[in-house]
Parts: sequence; structure tokens; C-alpha cells
Amino acid sequence: MSDFIIVGGGGHARVVHCVLETLGHRVTGYTDPDPNSYAETPYLGTDVFLTEEPIPKVHDLALGIGKVKTSPGRLVLLEHLQSYGYQFPVIRAKGAIMHQGVQSGMGTVVMDGAVVVTGSRLGCACIVNTSATVDHDCLLGDNVHVATGAILCGGVSVGDNGMIGAGATLVHGVSLCSDCVIGAGATVLRDIDQPGIYAGTPARRIK
Repeated sequence: MSDFIIVGGGGHARVVHCVLETLGHRVTGYTDPDPNSYAETPYLGTDVFLTEEPIPKVHDLALGIGKVKTSPGRLVLLEHLQSYGYQFPVIRAKGAIMHQGVQSGMGTVVMDGAVVVTGSRLGCACIVNTSATVDHDCLLGDNVHVATGAILCGGVSVGDNGMIGAGATLVHGVSLCSDCVIGAGATVLRDIDQPGIYAGTPARRIK
């Protein structure tokens, strides 16, 4: 069992909290700009708390900041706090399936019902959300969010800061450049090499 502090206080943080407790860990508090984000654990202050003395290095950190658009913010914060000596272990919910040999970067969270299949690699600060599927030999860059129920078929590549919306499907072998948002329910049938927001079936750039 480890003691964790959650960085972030929104809905995603509450889910991470539940996952940690289900795994037998203890959450001792959270940091967030809003002191009233949620009541399940003590509010410790803003993220500055983690860089002041005395630094509670006995704690591991968990990213509780969700992701609704392309932004390197989660990864930047992780790297900043890591420079103070904190660790961001990979968190895998009890109800998630990750095949042996799957590689995951620091701070990545895999939620209940998610499946990550052999040969896949997940970067740092990724989220594979509830019931999402990352099939064989997929490559996710840093700070990628695969939202609830999304499906990445085999051999898919997603660049840094990507957001794959709820229920979206990326067919076998497609490649997305960095900073792409794929809308909920979209179907990606071919490679995307320009950052932007894509929606529909087949997915087309809308912004």
C-alpha cells in the first residue's frame, strides 16, 4: 500500500481516487486551485504546496486532471513536480486488462473496463478511460486521452497531446499527428497529418 496525493480536484480526480482506494492505496489529500472541488479527502492547497518545505516525498502523486482538448498542461505539470523528486506511478484499475509486455510511461492511468493489448506502448501522462480499447501494437504519444468506450484497432498511432472522444473508432493502422482531437462517435478511416478537430464518419476536419 502507498500513500498518494492527487493533483487536481475535478470529476476525473474523484475517479482516480476511487481506483486508488480499490487497489488498496490511501489518498491523503489533493491539490487544486479550487478548495471546494470534492470532499472525499483533505484539501492541501494549490500545486505550490508540493514545492514548499517540508516536501512530503513519502507520497506518490497521481494526476487527477482530466483532458477535454489538446494541451500539454498535464505533462508539463508532471515534469515540473517530478523535478522536485516526486514519483508518478502507472495506475491500472483492478477491472482493467493490460497484456504482459505493454509499456506505459509515468503518470498514465488505465481505468476500469479498459483493455490494452500486447505490443502497445503508452506514453507519459496518458488516460485510457473507462471501457476503452487499445488493441495490439498501438503507439500512444505523451499526454494522450482515449475517452470512454473509444476503440483503437491494431497498429494505430496517436501523436502527443491527442484526444480521442468517447465512442470514437480508429481503424487498423491509421496514424494521427500530434495535437489532434477526434470527436465523440467519429470514425477515422485514414491518416491525419494536420492538427485540428475532426468529427463524423468518416472523420473530417471541422476546425
